[in-house]
Amino acid sequence: MRVSRIFSVILLTMPPLFSDTESKRVKQWLKTDKNSDGVLTIDETSGLMRRFFNRNDRDGDGKLTKEELGKLDARLKQNPRNGEQRRRPEAALVEGVTVRKNQVYRSGHDRWKLDVYLPKEKAPKGGRPGLVFVHGGGWKNGSKESEFWASLPARYAAKGYVCISVNYRLTGDGGGFPACVHDVKNAVRWFRANSKELGLDPKRIGAYGNSAGAHLVSMLGLVKKEAGLEGKGTHLDQSSLVQAVCASATPSNFLKWKNQLFPNRGVLAGDQENHHARAAKASPVTYAAKDAPPFLLVHAENDRTVPFEQGEVLANRLKASGAKNVTLMRFKDGGHGVFRAKETKTYAAMEEFFAKVLKRSPGTTPPKNKVTNGCK
Repeated sequence: MRVSRIFSVILLTMPPLFSDTESKRVKQWLKTDKNSDGVLTIDETSGLMRRFFNRNDRDGDGKLTKEELGKLDARLKQNPRNGEQRRRPEAALVEGVTVRKNQVYRSGHDRWKLDVYLPKEKAPKGGRPGLVFVHGGGWKNGSKESEFWASLPARYAAKGYVCISVNYRLTGDGGGFPACVHDVKNAVRWFRANSKELGLDPKRIGAYGNSAGAHLVSMLGLVKKEAGLEGKGTHLDQSSLVQAVCASATPSNFLKWKNQLFPNRGVLAGDQENHHARAAKASPVTYAAKDAPPFLLVHAENDRTVPFEQGEVLANRLKASGAKNVTLMRFKDGGHGVFRAKETKTYAAMEEFFAKVLKRSPGTTPPKNKVTNGCK
Protein backbone atom coordinates (compact mmCIF):
# COMPACT_ATOMS: atom_id res chain seq x y z
CA MET A 1 0.00 0.00 0.00
CA ARG A 2 2.83 2.39 0.91
CA VAL A 3 4.66 1.69 -2.38
CA SER A 4 1.46 2.40 -4.31
CA ARG A 5 1.05 5.75 -2.55
CA ILE A 6 4.64 6.67 -3.38
CA PHE A 7 3.98 5.73 -7.03
CA SER A 8 0.92 8.00 -7.05
CA VAL A 9 2.97 10.89 -5.64
CA ILE A 10 5.66 10.38 -8.29
CA LEU A 11 3.05 10.45 -11.05
CA LEU A 12 1.51 13.61 -9.70
CA THR A 13 4.88 15.39 -9.70
CA MET A 14 5.53 14.74 -13.40
CA PRO A 15 4.40 17.85 -15.36
CA PRO A 16 4.42 16.30 -18.87
CA LEU A 17 2.13 13.50 -17.77
CA PHE A 18 -0.34 15.67 -15.93
CA SER A 19 -0.85 18.85 -17.88
CA ASP A 20 -4.13 20.70 -17.60
CA THR A 21 -6.08 19.05 -20.38
CA GLU A 22 -6.32 15.63 -21.90
CA SER A 23 -5.36 16.83 -25.39
CA LYS A 24 -2.17 18.46 -24.11
CA ARG A 25 -1.23 15.37 -22.15
CA VAL A 26 -1.71 12.95 -25.04
CA LYS A 27 0.06 15.36 -27.38
CA GLN A 28 2.99 15.46 -24.97
CA TRP A 29 3.21 11.66 -24.86
CA LEU A 30 3.12 11.46 -28.65
CA LYS A 31 6.18 13.70 -28.96
CA THR A 32 8.25 10.52 -28.55
CA ASP A 33 6.54 8.93 -31.59
CA LYS A 34 9.78 8.75 -33.61
CA ASN A 35 8.26 7.50 -36.87
CA SER A 36 5.13 9.68 -36.63
CA ASP A 37 2.75 6.75 -37.16
CA GLY A 38 0.36 7.93 -34.45
CA VAL A 39 1.13 5.12 -31.98
CA LEU A 40 3.82 4.45 -29.39
CA THR A 41 5.85 1.26 -29.22
CA ILE A 42 7.79 0.35 -26.10
CA ASP A 43 11.02 1.46 -27.80
CA GLU A 44 9.55 4.96 -28.16
CA THR A 45 8.82 5.30 -24.45
CA SER A 46 10.88 5.79 -21.32
CA GLY A 47 10.52 6.12 -17.57
CA LEU A 48 7.13 5.32 -16.10
CA MET A 49 5.50 5.10 -19.51
CA ARG A 50 7.87 2.28 -20.44
CA ARG A 51 7.65 0.65 -17.01
CA PHE A 52 3.86 0.42 -17.20
CA PHE A 53 3.64 0.00 -20.98
CA ASN A 54 2.13 -3.50 -20.89
CA ARG A 55 -0.49 -2.44 -18.35
CA ASN A 56 -1.68 0.41 -20.56
CA ASP A 57 -1.52 -1.64 -23.78
CA ARG A 58 -5.11 -2.74 -23.25
CA ASP A 59 -5.38 -5.02 -26.29
CA GLY A 60 -1.89 -6.47 -25.92
CA ASP A 61 -0.81 -5.60 -29.47
CA GLY A 62 2.47 -3.98 -28.47
CA LYS A 63 1.29 -0.46 -29.33
CA LEU A 64 -0.25 2.44 -27.42
CA THR A 65 -2.79 4.06 -29.72
CA LYS A 66 -4.25 7.53 -29.28
CA GLU A 67 -7.38 5.85 -27.96
CA GLU A 68 -5.41 3.91 -25.33
CA LEU A 69 -3.45 7.02 -24.37
CA GLY A 70 -6.72 8.91 -24.06
CA LYS A 71 -8.12 6.22 -21.78
CA LEU A 72 -4.95 6.32 -19.68
CA ASP A 73 -5.33 10.08 -19.38
CA ALA A 74 -8.97 9.69 -18.34
CA ARG A 75 -8.14 7.05 -15.72
CA LEU A 76 -5.42 9.20 -14.20
CA LYS A 77 -7.67 12.24 -14.22
CA GLN A 78 -10.54 10.40 -12.51
CA ASN A 79 -8.38 8.57 -10.00
CA PRO A 80 -4.81 9.81 -9.46
CA ARG A 81 -4.29 6.86 -7.11
CA ASN A 82 -5.16 4.43 -9.86
CA GLY A 83 -1.92 2.53 -9.34
CA GLU A 84 -3.06 1.53 -5.86
CA GLN A 85 -6.03 -0.38 -7.24
CA ARG A 86 -4.23 -1.88 -10.26
CA ARG A 87 -0.77 -2.69 -8.98
CA ARG A 88 -0.28 -5.82 -11.09
CA PRO A 89 -2.22 -7.87 -13.63
CA GLU A 90 -2.68 -10.48 -10.91
CA ALA A 91 -5.11 -8.12 -9.19
CA ALA A 92 -7.59 -8.88 -11.96
CA LEU A 93 -7.40 -12.64 -11.45
CA VAL A 94 -10.58 -14.37 -10.44
CA GLU A 95 -11.05 -16.46 -7.35
CA GLY A 96 -10.40 -20.17 -7.73
CA VAL A 97 -7.44 -19.86 -10.12
CA THR A 98 -3.83 -20.76 -9.37
CA VAL A 99 -1.09 -18.98 -11.35
CA ARG A 100 2.41 -20.30 -11.93
CA LYS A 101 4.52 -17.47 -13.31
CA ASN A 102 7.52 -17.73 -15.62
CA GLN A 103 7.64 -21.44 -16.26
CA VAL A 104 10.63 -22.18 -18.52
CA TYR A 105 9.63 -24.15 -21.60
CA ARG A 106 13.16 -24.05 -23.00
CA SER A 107 16.37 -22.88 -21.37
CA GLY A 108 18.79 -20.34 -22.79
CA HIS A 109 16.69 -17.23 -23.51
CA ASP A 110 14.70 -14.90 -21.27
CA ARG A 111 11.71 -14.98 -23.65
CA TRP A 112 11.32 -18.77 -23.40
CA LYS A 113 8.86 -18.53 -20.53
CA LEU A 114 5.13 -18.92 -20.05
CA ASP A 115 2.56 -18.46 -17.29
CA VAL A 116 0.22 -21.29 -16.31
CA TYR A 117 -3.36 -20.66 -15.11
CA LEU A 118 -4.99 -23.61 -13.34
CA PRO A 119 -8.43 -24.21 -11.85
CA LYS A 120 -7.86 -24.94 -8.16
CA GLU A 121 -10.28 -27.86 -8.12
CA LYS A 122 -8.98 -31.33 -8.88
CA ALA A 123 -9.04 -32.19 -12.57
CA PRO A 124 -11.59 -34.79 -13.73
CA LYS A 125 -10.50 -38.16 -15.01
CA GLY A 126 -9.04 -37.73 -18.47
CA GLY A 127 -8.02 -34.13 -17.80
CA ARG A 128 -9.36 -30.72 -18.73
CA PRO A 129 -9.26 -28.97 -22.11
CA GLY A 130 -6.39 -26.52 -22.54
CA LEU A 131 -5.94 -23.09 -24.10
CA VAL A 132 -2.80 -21.38 -25.37
CA PHE A 133 -2.76 -17.56 -25.43
CA VAL A 134 -0.22 -15.78 -27.67
CA HIS A 135 0.24 -12.00 -27.48
CA GLY A 136 0.55 -9.69 -30.47
CA GLY A 137 2.76 -6.67 -31.05
CA GLY A 138 3.97 -6.84 -34.65
CA TRP A 139 6.44 -9.63 -33.74
CA LYS A 140 8.61 -6.90 -32.17
CA ASN A 141 6.69 -5.89 -29.01
CA GLY A 142 4.24 -7.36 -26.52
CA SER A 143 4.35 -9.60 -23.48
CA LYS A 144 2.38 -12.18 -21.52
CA GLU A 145 2.66 -9.71 -18.64
CA SER A 146 0.18 -7.22 -20.13
CA GLU A 147 -3.19 -6.95 -18.44
CA PHE A 148 -5.10 -8.48 -21.35
CA TRP A 149 -2.85 -11.53 -21.68
CA ALA A 150 -3.02 -12.15 -17.93
CA SER A 151 -6.73 -11.58 -17.35
CA LEU A 152 -8.02 -13.57 -20.34
CA PRO A 153 -6.35 -16.89 -19.45
CA ALA A 154 -7.40 -16.37 -15.82
CA ARG A 155 -10.98 -15.93 -16.98
CA TYR A 156 -10.87 -19.19 -18.92
CA ALA A 157 -9.14 -21.08 -16.12
CA ALA A 158 -12.12 -20.15 -13.94
CA LYS A 159 -14.32 -21.81 -16.57
CA GLY A 160 -12.45 -25.10 -16.30
CA TYR A 161 -9.61 -24.79 -18.83
CA VAL A 162 -5.91 -25.26 -18.17
CA CYS A 163 -4.33 -22.18 -19.74
CA ILE A 164 -0.89 -20.91 -20.68
CA SER A 165 0.12 -17.41 -21.82
CA VAL A 166 3.32 -17.52 -23.86
CA ASN A 167 6.28 -15.25 -24.52
CA TYR A 168 8.40 -15.81 -27.63
CA ARG A 169 11.47 -14.22 -29.19
CA LEU A 170 10.82 -10.82 -30.75
CA THR A 171 12.56 -9.37 -33.79
CA GLY A 172 14.87 -7.29 -31.63
CA ASP A 173 16.16 -10.24 -29.61
CA GLY A 174 16.74 -13.04 -32.09
CA GLY A 175 13.15 -13.49 -33.17
CA GLY A 176 11.39 -13.02 -36.47
CA PHE A 177 10.49 -15.91 -38.74
CA PRO A 178 10.96 -18.81 -38.21
CA ALA A 179 12.12 -18.30 -34.59
CA CYS A 180 8.74 -17.02 -33.37
CA VAL A 181 6.99 -20.09 -34.81
CA HIS A 182 9.63 -22.40 -33.31
CA ASP A 183 9.00 -20.86 -29.90
CA VAL A 184 5.22 -21.10 -29.74
CA LYS A 185 5.39 -24.66 -31.06
CA ASN A 186 7.89 -25.49 -28.33
CA ALA A 187 5.50 -24.02 -25.75
CA VAL A 188 2.68 -26.29 -26.94
CA ARG A 189 4.98 -29.33 -26.81
CA TRP A 190 5.93 -28.36 -23.24
CA PHE A 191 2.22 -28.07 -22.42
CA ARG A 192 1.59 -31.60 -23.66
CA ALA A 193 4.70 -33.04 -22.02
CA ASN A 194 3.44 -31.72 -18.66
CA SER A 195 -0.20 -32.65 -19.24
CA LYS A 196 -0.43 -35.24 -16.48
CA GLU A 197 0.91 -32.90 -13.80
CA LEU A 198 -1.29 -30.04 -15.03
CA GLY A 199 -4.46 -32.10 -15.33
CA LEU A 200 -4.60 -31.41 -19.08
CA ASP A 201 -6.18 -33.56 -21.77
CA PRO A 202 -3.45 -33.32 -24.47
CA LYS A 203 -5.96 -34.16 -27.19
CA ARG A 204 -8.08 -31.06 -26.48
CA ILE A 205 -5.99 -27.91 -26.83
CA GLY A 206 -7.14 -24.65 -28.40
CA ALA A 207 -5.34 -21.35 -28.99
CA TYR A 208 -6.17 -17.65 -29.22
CA GLY A 209 -4.01 -14.80 -30.50
CA ASN A 210 -4.40 -11.27 -31.83
CA SER A 211 -2.48 -9.71 -34.74
CA ALA A 212 1.04 -11.23 -34.70
CA GLY A 213 -0.29 -13.65 -32.10
CA ALA A 214 -3.15 -14.52 -34.48
CA HIS A 215 -0.57 -15.40 -37.13
CA LEU A 216 1.24 -17.65 -34.67
CA VAL A 217 -1.81 -19.50 -33.36
CA SER A 218 -2.94 -20.06 -36.96
CA MET A 219 0.43 -21.70 -37.58
CA LEU A 220 -0.14 -23.84 -34.47
CA GLY A 221 -3.36 -25.08 -36.00
CA LEU A 222 -2.09 -25.70 -39.52
CA VAL A 223 1.65 -26.41 -39.68
CA LYS A 224 2.52 -30.09 -39.37
CA LYS A 225 5.86 -31.55 -38.37
CA GLU A 226 6.79 -32.34 -41.98
CA ALA A 227 6.95 -28.60 -42.75
CA GLY A 228 10.18 -28.34 -40.77
CA LEU A 229 9.11 -25.55 -38.43
CA GLU A 230 9.45 -27.33 -35.09
CA GLY A 231 12.88 -25.85 -34.39
CA LYS A 232 15.57 -27.40 -32.18
CA GLY A 233 13.83 -26.99 -28.86
CA THR A 234 12.56 -29.41 -26.24
CA HIS A 235 9.96 -32.20 -26.11
CA LEU A 236 10.26 -32.96 -29.82
CA ASP A 237 8.43 -36.24 -29.23
CA GLN A 238 5.23 -34.24 -28.60
CA SER A 239 2.86 -32.73 -31.17
CA SER A 240 2.76 -28.94 -31.48
CA LEU A 241 -0.63 -28.87 -33.23
CA VAL A 242 -3.73 -27.48 -31.54
CA GLN A 243 -7.31 -28.67 -32.07
CA ALA A 244 -9.09 -25.29 -32.26
CA VAL A 245 -8.01 -21.78 -33.25
CA CYS A 246 -9.54 -18.38 -32.53
CA ALA A 247 -7.62 -15.56 -34.20
CA SER A 248 -8.36 -11.84 -34.50
CA ALA A 249 -6.82 -9.44 -37.04
CA THR A 250 -4.86 -12.29 -38.59
CA PRO A 251 -1.88 -11.85 -40.94
CA SER A 252 -2.31 -14.89 -43.18
CA ASN A 253 -0.76 -14.27 -46.60
CA PHE A 254 2.62 -12.54 -46.82
CA LEU A 255 2.77 -13.19 -50.56
CA LYS A 256 -0.08 -10.76 -51.15
CA TRP A 257 0.03 -8.04 -48.52
CA LYS A 258 -1.89 -5.00 -49.75
CA ASN A 259 -1.51 -6.47 -53.26
CA GLN A 260 2.24 -6.94 -53.02
CA LEU A 261 4.90 -9.09 -51.38
CA PHE A 262 5.40 -8.35 -47.67
CA PRO A 263 8.62 -6.27 -47.25
CA ASN A 264 11.95 -7.93 -46.54
CA ARG A 265 12.16 -6.52 -43.02
CA GLY A 266 10.76 -7.06 -39.55
CA VAL A 267 9.39 -10.56 -39.09
CA LEU A 268 10.50 -11.59 -42.60
CA ALA A 269 13.95 -9.96 -42.58
CA GLY A 270 16.60 -12.09 -44.29
CA ASP A 271 18.49 -12.59 -47.51
CA GLN A 272 16.71 -11.15 -50.54
CA GLU A 273 17.27 -14.24 -52.67
CA ASN A 274 15.00 -16.38 -50.48
CA HIS A 275 12.52 -13.66 -49.55
CA HIS A 276 9.64 -15.00 -51.66
CA ALA A 277 10.09 -18.55 -50.35
CA ARG A 278 10.33 -17.24 -46.78
CA ALA A 279 7.09 -15.27 -47.21
CA ALA A 280 5.31 -18.37 -48.49
CA LYS A 281 6.60 -20.54 -45.67
CA ALA A 282 5.51 -17.99 -43.06
CA SER A 283 1.96 -17.69 -44.45
CA PRO A 284 -0.84 -19.68 -42.76
CA VAL A 285 -2.72 -19.91 -46.08
CA THR A 286 0.11 -22.09 -47.40
CA TYR A 287 -0.94 -24.84 -44.99
CA ALA A 288 -4.73 -24.76 -45.42
CA ALA A 289 -5.94 -28.34 -45.65
CA LYS A 290 -9.00 -30.52 -45.32
CA ASP A 291 -7.92 -31.75 -41.89
CA ALA A 292 -7.47 -28.24 -40.47
CA PRO A 293 -8.98 -27.78 -36.99
CA PRO A 294 -12.03 -25.56 -36.40
CA PHE A 295 -11.25 -21.85 -36.89
CA LEU A 296 -13.01 -18.76 -35.55
CA LEU A 297 -11.63 -15.66 -37.28
CA VAL A 298 -12.45 -12.08 -36.24
CA HIS A 299 -11.62 -9.11 -38.48
CA ALA A 300 -12.74 -5.53 -39.11
CA GLU A 301 -13.14 -4.07 -42.58
CA ASN A 302 -11.44 -0.85 -41.43
CA ASP A 303 -8.33 -2.52 -39.99
CA ARG A 304 -5.45 -0.37 -41.26
CA THR A 305 -2.71 -2.50 -39.73
CA VAL A 306 -3.69 -5.94 -41.03
CA PRO A 307 -6.02 -5.55 -44.04
CA PHE A 308 -9.40 -7.27 -43.79
CA GLU A 309 -8.53 -9.32 -46.87
CA GLN A 310 -5.97 -11.20 -44.77
CA GLY A 311 -8.69 -12.71 -42.60
CA GLU A 312 -11.03 -13.24 -45.52
CA VAL A 313 -8.49 -15.08 -47.68
CA LEU A 314 -7.64 -17.46 -44.84
CA ALA A 315 -11.31 -18.28 -44.28
CA ASN A 316 -11.86 -18.80 -48.00
CA ARG A 317 -8.72 -20.89 -48.44
CA LEU A 318 -9.68 -23.14 -45.53
CA LYS A 319 -13.18 -23.58 -46.91
CA ALA A 320 -11.85 -24.34 -50.41
CA SER A 321 -9.54 -26.97 -48.90
CA GLY A 322 -12.52 -28.75 -47.35
CA ALA A 323 -11.80 -27.76 -43.74
CA LYS A 324 -14.62 -28.26 -41.26
CA ASN A 325 -16.10 -25.47 -39.11
CA VAL A 326 -14.61 -22.20 -40.32
CA THR A 327 -16.31 -19.02 -39.11
CA LEU A 328 -15.41 -15.46 -40.06
CA MET A 329 -16.86 -12.73 -37.84
CA ARG A 330 -16.81 -9.67 -40.08
CA PHE A 331 -17.25 -6.18 -38.61
CA LYS A 332 -17.55 -2.89 -40.49
CA ASP A 333 -15.58 -1.06 -37.83
CA GLY A 334 -13.49 -1.79 -34.76
CA GLY A 335 -10.10 -1.35 -36.41
CA HIS A 336 -7.09 -3.42 -35.50
CA GLY A 337 -8.35 -3.80 -31.93
CA VAL A 338 -11.67 -5.22 -33.10
CA PHE A 339 -11.68 -8.11 -30.61
CA ARG A 340 -11.95 -5.73 -27.66
CA ALA A 341 -13.82 -2.99 -29.52
CA LYS A 342 -16.62 -5.49 -30.21
CA GLU A 343 -16.19 -7.48 -27.01
CA THR A 344 -19.92 -7.87 -26.34
CA LYS A 345 -20.00 -10.13 -29.40
CA THR A 346 -16.47 -11.48 -29.72
CA TYR A 347 -16.01 -12.66 -26.13
CA ALA A 348 -19.24 -14.64 -26.20
CA ALA A 349 -18.47 -16.08 -29.63
CA MET A 350 -15.02 -17.29 -28.57
CA GLU A 351 -16.36 -18.77 -25.34
CA GLU A 352 -19.06 -20.68 -27.22
CA PHE A 353 -16.58 -21.78 -29.90
CA PHE A 354 -14.08 -23.31 -27.49
CA ALA A 355 -16.85 -24.89 -25.40
CA LYS A 356 -18.38 -26.61 -28.44
CA VAL A 357 -15.09 -27.80 -29.91
CA LEU A 358 -13.05 -28.65 -26.81
CA LYS A 359 -15.56 -29.50 -24.10
CA ARG A 360 -17.75 -31.92 -26.04
CA SER A 361 -17.88 -35.51 -24.86
CA PRO A 362 -15.96 -38.21 -26.78
CA GLY A 363 -17.92 -39.46 -29.77
CA THR A 364 -19.98 -36.28 -30.11
CA THR A 365 -20.44 -35.08 -33.68
CA PRO A 366 -18.19 -32.05 -34.33
CA PRO A 367 -19.69 -28.76 -35.57
CA LYS A 368 -20.58 -28.59 -39.27
CA ASN A 369 -18.49 -26.80 -41.85
CA LYS A 370 -19.47 -23.15 -42.26
CA VAL A 371 -18.13 -19.74 -43.13
CA THR A 372 -20.28 -16.95 -41.72
CA ASN A 373 -19.95 -13.38 -42.96
CA GLY A 374 -21.94 -10.24 -42.27
CA CYS A 375 -21.48 -9.96 -38.49
CA LYS A 376 -21.61 -6.19 -38.12
